[in-house]
Amino acid sequence: MDVAPLTADAGPVAPGAGDAEERPRGRRLRLVAWAAGAVAILGAVALTAWELAAARVPQHRAALEALIREHTGLDVGFRELTVRWGWYGPEAVFHRVVLGEPGGGGALLRAPRLVVGLDTWRMLRSGELAVARITLVEPDIDLGTGAALRPGAHRPQAAHDSVLAAGARLLSRWRGGRIELEGGTLHWPMPGALPLTVGVQHAQLRRLAELWDADVQLLLPASLGESLHLSAQMRGDPAEPHAMSGSLGFDGRRLEFGGWREVIRDPGAERYLPGGGLGNLELHAEFADGRLLRADGKVLAEGLAWRGPAVAAESLGIGRLRGDWQLARRGEAWRLEAHALESGERAPAAVSASVDVASDAESAQGRVESVPLPLLAAVARSFAPQLPLGQLSLEGVAHELSFDWNARRPAGERLRTSARLEELSIASLSHELTLTGLTAQLSGVDARLTLDLHGERAQLHAVRAEPVSLEGLVVAARFALAAEHGGWQLRTDELAISRPDLALAASGTLAADGTGGKPRVAAHVALKQADAVLIAKLLGPGALAALGAASAAQLSTGRIENADLEWRGTVDPARAPWSAAGSVFRGAFELRDASLGGLDPWPQLEHLDAHLEWRGPRVHAAIAAGQAGTFTLAGASAEWDALGERPTHLAARLTASAQPALAWLRAHRELAAYAPGIEDLDLRGDTRLDVDVLVPAAAGGSSTRANHAPRPRTRINAVLDGVRLRAVAGLPPIDALHGTLGFAGGHLQPSQLSGQWLGGPVALSVAERRDSGATALTIAGRGLAETRQALLAAGASDDAMLEGHAEWTALLTLLPGSEGSGLRWRVRADSNLIGVASRLPEPFAKSESVPLPLRVELQAGADTGQLRLALGERLRATVALHRSGELWRIERGAVHLASTAPSLPEEPVLTLEGRMSRLDLPALLALWRQAARDAALPALRARLSAAQLAVGARTYDEVTVTAEAAPGGGTLELESEGLAGRASWPATVDDSHPTLVHFSRLDAPQLGDGARSAGLAAALGPAARLSIDDLEWQGRSLG
Repeated sequence: MDVAPLTADAGPVAPGAGDAEERPRGRRLRLVAWAAGAVAILGAVALTAWELAAARVPQHRAALEALIREHTGLDVGFRELTVRWGWYGPEAVFHRVVLGEPGGGGALLRAPRLVVGLDTWRMLRSGELAVARITLVEPDIDLGTGAALRPGAHRPQAAHDSVLAAGARLLSRWRGGRIELEGGTLHWPMPGALPLTVGVQHAQLRRLAELWDADVQLLLPASLGESLHLSAQMRGDPAEPHAMSGSLGFDGRRLEFGGWREVIRDPGAERYLPGGGLGNLELHAEFADGRLLRADGKVLAEGLAWRGPAVAAESLGIGRLRGDWQLARRGEAWRLEAHALESGERAPAAVSASVDVASDAESAQGRVESVPLPLLAAVARSFAPQLPLGQLSLEGVAHELSFDWNARRPAGERLRTSARLEELSIASLSHELTLTGLTAQLSGVDARLTLDLHGERAQLHAVRAEPVSLEGLVVAARFALAAEHGGWQLRTDELAISRPDLALAASGTLAADGTGGKPRVAAHVALKQADAVLIAKLLGPGALAALGAASAAQLSTGRIENADLEWRGTVDPARAPWSAAGSVFRGAFELRDASLGGLDPWPQLEHLDAHLEWRGPRVHAAIAAGQAGTFTLAGASAEWDALGERPTHLAARLTASAQPALAWLRAHRELAAYAPGIEDLDLRGDTRLDVDVLVPAAAGGSSTRANHAPRPRTRINAVLDGVRLRAVAGLPPIDALHGTLGFAGGHLQPSQLSGQWLGGPVALSVAERRDSGATALTIAGRGLAETRQALLAAGASDDAMLEGHAEWTALLTLLPGSEGSGLRWRVRADSNLIGVASRLPEPFAKSESVPLPLRVELQAGADTGQLRLALGERLRATVALHRSGELWRIERGAVHLASTAPSLPEEPVLTLEGRMSRLDLPALLALWRQAARDAALPALRARLSAAQLAVGARTYDEVTVTAEAAPGGGTLELESEGLAGRASWPATVDDSHPTLVHFSRLDAPQLGDGARSAGLAAALGPAARLSIDDLEWQGRSLG
């Protein structure tokens, strides 16, 4: 190949595009080559090292065992040894490993594999085996093996200390490096029980000279919780904990706090560890030279419960707790601070607290803000279980709660406390009574507390059948509470509750000794100007029942003007306040303008003014005034025993108008047993009732069943002063009635009354008797009647031809009605009519001195009756009656002018039959017309015969009279030898409707007899028309 040299004219040679691309590519290839070479060299070195190590490991089996013993301080045993290449280099794998204390103290750890990571570079440099790390795979660790070697480890606390000491001893013998655990279990010995088994999720321990670094993740057994993360960074020798420094971390999840008490077994810590509860706990602590410097943490737990520090104390429970806390040294003292603590109790703000404790624990001061009062009460109950706080439900918030404890103060003055209570409410445990809207200031010295209670608009709520609330209460009180010698005492000298319509003041003590007996009370309560209904509702039926059955009446209105109560004795809700020996339970109150009901069938008491006092179960009531329906209570007293062991006595005087009183009695037929039939009397005027009721004590006291309760013994005197009595409707009333009706044991006693009846005096005897198997009321009367008054009462005109006075006797019997029927009654009256003169025609004519026996018998029910009448031997009558309002009407009847009693006719008519010796025709016509106009009579029908008929001066022998009368008019027919005729008249006689008199035969011996016949026609009415068919005069017919 020929090469031509370049000339200068050619200029410089430009490089080509291909050369520009080749140079960077070559550079990258050279870098890759260098990297590959380095890797190859390293791989060769590593391979050479691994081959050297693998070749030397089997030759140094004893050396490996010694190496592990040197690093851990434990003897090692295994079944097989292999070598493998791990992530960090060659590893010696021991299979089925057993580690134990030197000297054959037992197996402390068993693992399927123990992996020893070898330090290749150190091995290359030194030619000896070097350990980089040790990994235990699924080890089974028994801490009880090392702990059991210590003397006295059988005791619980010693066993606990032995386990910790054994662990510290093992760590102290470890020379350094890194130990890791992958999985496995840890057995923690428990005195007298099976060991606890804890799962190891991961653990790592590093040591570099005196520096320690540990991180452990554990899975806890169910008795301890869910998981636990432990971390530590320390300097020093674990075998000498007093010289250790560093920090410790504890993070437990869903811990069962009660189970940890058995694990920790530290008497000093047990009192602070909850006996129950579940939650998360974080703790970080720093310490130096074995002394704690500071600690902080977080807690989130629920269902916490601490055992009370005192014997028989209640557990302290917190439903939910959440917050942060810090513990740090301040000079020679400690300060514990907690912020944003939240509990399960309602509170307006989170709880915060700070506590300062001297290094020698001889003094402590603290301040807590916004503590829920239920939590504070629970703490108090746990420290002082004898206090009665368990019987109360407290709500509210304690602000500025502070305490100062100093052991150098005299005994009994070492602890000083104070707090301000807001939004305070106090309720019974069942919340039947709740007092809200209060504030209080609390201060105390040791076990002596003083509570100043205030409320400007407090409310008292009572849960009853009908809820009750009192609002706007002003409350001011000071209580002193002392707890000592296992007992307690609550005292107040000034408790006041008031509002415009109520004022209450109380003082006293409530105390219990340490023997477990019932508390004792010594209290005095005064109440003024209170609504009695409101107080009764607040107390409830249980408290009212303590006063006995007499207080069961329903109080609808009333005012307690003043009340006073004193109680000294044992408090036992299951027993009456006076039950215990030596107890005093007494009091009194003035009741004004009250209304009491609930005493059915008795009327409601209104406008009641009473004074009631009691001493133990004995109650006395004095009533000054009141109104019971129509009765005015003029005065009353009552005594009863709340236990029913003594008789109950009631005495009362009432005044009332008789008519409304009887109306009330009619509305309560169940009281008819006291006086059957008396409620149906028409009694008008003012009466006075003196009532005396005695209820004997029941056998067995109040435990006797109601259906075996003794019957009350009742006496009632009804004093009548000028009243009017109408015994039976239709009879004239008895006026100016005086006397007393007596009732005893539910029966009317024989009673005497006097009055005026029918214009004369009357004496009555009232009693009851058995009649036809029933109890009947009888009224026997005797008196003197004026004839004119009797006629007027019967509806006759006062110009009747009767005059004089007559004595009479009568017996009225009132019988209670049967089922569905009203009252039945009977009257029997007798009189000889001496002193009565009658100018009536035969057979009613008599002289004043001639006796003529009259008997009237009448029996009736509510609306119907029957009358029987006998007038000597002259007349007998039987009449059926019907009542219409106050008027008795004759429905039908028969009158015989004879000594035999007639029978009742079937038709609605009153018949008159019989024979008379003499009949006065004008008088008969007048009576007949008057009877026809009487609305109380039915249609009239008469058939009479007379030996002699008188028409003026003319008489006719053997005459027969037939007559009828009705509201529309009437007729009369005469038939005799010298006289025959007929008369008829309309309902109203006037010129247009005259009375028609027609004689078919008339014998007039004298011409004046015709005029007398005209007089007869005039007797028939103001207008009459007379006609005669055959008129005879002196034996001659005039036509």
